Amino acid sequence: MWMGENEGMDVLERIRRGYRAVGPGAPRDVLAMFHQEQADAPEWVVDDYVRVVPACAIVAMDLFARALPSHWEVIGVDLRQWTFSTRRRRLVAAGRFRTRPRGAWEVVPLPFIHIWSVGGADDVRGVLDYLAGIEVKRRSDVPSRRGWGLRRRVA
Repeated sequence: MWMGENEGMDVLERIRRGYRAVGPGAPRDVLAMFHQEQADAPEWVVDDYVRVVPACAIVAMDLFARALPSHWEVIGVDLRQWTFSTRRRRLVAAGRFRTRPRGAWEVVPLPFIHIWSVGGADDVRGVLDYLAGIEVKRRSDVPSRRGWGLRRRVA
């Protein structure tokens, strides 16, 4: 666990620093977005509304790089909207990823809209990537889907 830099920081500042860190390579700030710098880090999953799969080792990469082909990279983020609703405990962050094919110089902007759910203890509960159609959330917040199987119709 990395101590010091992110301790005592509110969740909105953690998220803002994580967006700034994508690209320049500040892994502590990217990990802190999803509380992964902690010793008892929560377990995360990706829900694309068809199936639920475990998240990557660095959860933020599911959020930032999932919509890109494997030979592209995110080199930065331009935040254009930052709106937090204290009543709903939701943060809407929108803007553009600065992306490019690996080894190329030309930058291609890719829009994003992320809707963050923040818990009562100032922790991230989940993030909906509105344009990609996926949600990254804590495994403990995913309801059991047992019994949802297809049933054979008896004639």
